[in-house]
Amino acid sequence: MSTLEVLFWLAVVFVFATDGSAEVSRIINHPTLMTGPLGLERARQRVKEYSWAQTIAHRIIPPAERLRSQTLPSFDKAWWEQARTKPWQDIYPEVNYHTMSAVSEPVRLALDAAIAYSVTGDRQYARLVRKVLLHYTSYDFFVVHPDCGLNWSVWCSQALQAYDLIWDTLSDADRVKLDDFFSRAFHAIKQNDDWWLRDMMGSLYNNHFAWHKLFIATYGLFYGKSDLVDYAIESDQGVRDLIEKGVRDDGLWLESSLNYHFTALAALTKLAAHMRNSGYKLDLWHHRFANGRRLRDLIFGPIQTLYPDGTIPTIGDTYGRRVKLSDFDLYYSAYDTYKDPELAWLLSANTNVPSEVLFLGTVPDWLIEQDSSGLIPSTKPNSKTRLWPEHGYVALRSDEGEGYWSGHGFSCFLSFGADGIHSHRDKFNLTAFARGAHVAVDAEALTSAGHSFSSPIQGELNRSTVCHNTPMVDGQDHQITGRKLELIEFVDGSDVKMATIADLQGLVYPGVRIMRTVALTKDFLLDVFQAKSDTLHTYDYLFHTYSDVGAFSLESFDGECRSVDLGKKAPWKWLSDAKAASTSADWSVLAVQHGVNLRFAMMGSPETQVILCSFPRDDRFSPPPIPMLAARRTVKSTTYIATMQADRGQLAPIQVSVFPERHAWFRVCVRLGDKEWEFTIRKLE
Repeated sequence: MSTLEVLFWLAVVFVFATDGSAEVSRIINHPTLMTGPLGLERARQRVKEYSWAQTIAHRIIPPAERLRSQTLPSFDKAWWEQARTKPWQDIYPEVNYHTMSAVSEPVRLALDAAIAYSVTGDRQYARLVRKVLLHYTSYDFFVVHPDCGLNWSVWCSQALQAYDLIWDTLSDADRVKLDDFFSRAFHAIKQNDDWWLRDMMGSLYNNHFAWHKLFIATYGLFYGKSDLVDYAIESDQGVRDLIEKGVRDDGLWLESSLNYHFTALAALTKLAAHMRNSGYKLDLWHHRFANGRRLRDLIFGPIQTLYPDGTIPTIGDTYGRRVKLSDFDLYYSAYDTYKDPELAWLLSANTNVPSEVLFLGTVPDWLIEQDSSGLIPSTKPNSKTRLWPEHGYVALRSDEGEGYWSGHGFSCFLSFGADGIHSHRDKFNLTAFARGAHVAVDAEALTSAGHSFSSPIQGELNRSTVCHNTPMVDGQDHQITGRKLELIEFVDGSDVKMATIADLQGLVYPGVRIMRTVALTKDFLLDVFQAKSDTLHTYDYLFHTYSDVGAFSLESFDGECRSVDLGKKAPWKWLSDAKAASTSADWSVLAVQHGVNLRFAMMGSPETQVILCSFPRDDRFSPPPIPMLAARRTVKSTTYIATMQADRGQLAPIQVSVFPERHAWFRVCVRLGDKEWEFTIRKLE
């Protein structure tokens, strides 16, 4: 065997030993991840020409400069000796701290510094990045926990991008150390991914898989190992599986939380950008997978869920955060790819333009001060009343089309879906928006804990039924059903929008049949909740809203409120200032929210106990609290009939009456001023 052949096979053995890939590395021209040589030149030119680009360049300098005095982490290992003896479910906080929050910040700053070097050419920023990256070569990926793969992928991907941007400034000795670090990171994340595949700690098509595959593929792109990219796309729980089987309806992620949609999507869009910048053979932005599923679906799907203020309905785990779709920076890369006018409209609400935009080929026209002729104009989405049958979501909207976005009309969001990994005990849940305000809110409380998912208030309160605008039976949380409830009726009329959802099998509460009908007009929301059982139960109709003063005011009420004790166990222990009164008459309460007056009114029924209390805004009980009420009845069967009004002026008096109908129906008449509406409601048998 010749000397050349010996060297060749030694190289092959080295590749196997360092990253498990059977492919010999090809030569890579850096940068190749966040941008390529063309994008680099584009960014430098923009900083010379445009004030928006100069603003970004100036903004990233202070974070980069912080690295001069930043104390880099010491990578403590001692904590693991005790933590490793506990079940992994019990050590989320310390694992999150040591593998994420305590180590990720310098890397994030280093990426800012690497971008600063890329657009200014000032090598002092490259030297700051080098200092950070070489410090991290002493990091040991020793922790064994389901969250580690995701945590490591987040900041190791950022570190790899920073390495890519300052590649030309490093010595061969530096690169040897960094290559060893990233090889160890690859093996640790791949090992964590293998563990997930073997034991499935979360669920199939979980967002963790998207992050594992992001780093595996990014590592492959950086080192020219296409087999690793192919693995990330085609392996079990790879990108193909996630897009083909993780997408529901026309583009919503399956994990029963609209916020977690973006946990998965952020990783997938980062990978799509890296693949494009690297010139990879598969265009993930446009590729059509089985059943016509595309990454594009996940990008555009959430737009149709939005409330008029651009916020995402709070479904499932949100950790007390109401977010706007425009807050997600990934939509800039999406606009660069698709050049869609709806995305231009969406991004017009994002004033904090991310630094990555400097490298993109196309930016929204409102960023450019010079002649913008020929660029894509922004267009508001044509939002309508609609149904997401696979998820089990319904959006009712009194105003539709571009007029929807004025926020003047009534809109609401109903859920009746199956229980995913990030779902709550919230079947039949209702949230609503009217006259520019959120009038029926999903009242999650913020946590002060470092790891929100495992925080006490998340498990004890936020995921409980008490947190939601939904029926509750015997003070117990909803059962996990594993399947959707039934959509009985869906009306999309010109002036009335209406939906009826039902549990006719007693899935949510064994032995109890439940049906909820919500009807929407331009002036009010009607809510009819029916429950029926052969035995006695205590039913609670739960409702939460916002108020400037943190409390309801009694408008029409014939009972005397007295303090009551709701109990010392979770979730009830989180509620405070509870007062209750019994009434059989009609009653109503008011709340004022930034000039919007809300009236919640309910038809009277014998032996109704109305409970008013305070729901915590956070686990420190910061003022003002969130007003909450429960209408409680202890009966075998009952029907609650409630209305919600909202306006910036005086609220007109509302009258509601009920009449029997033929067969299994009844009629509800609502009079508001000189207007009258009639609704026929299916009777729960």
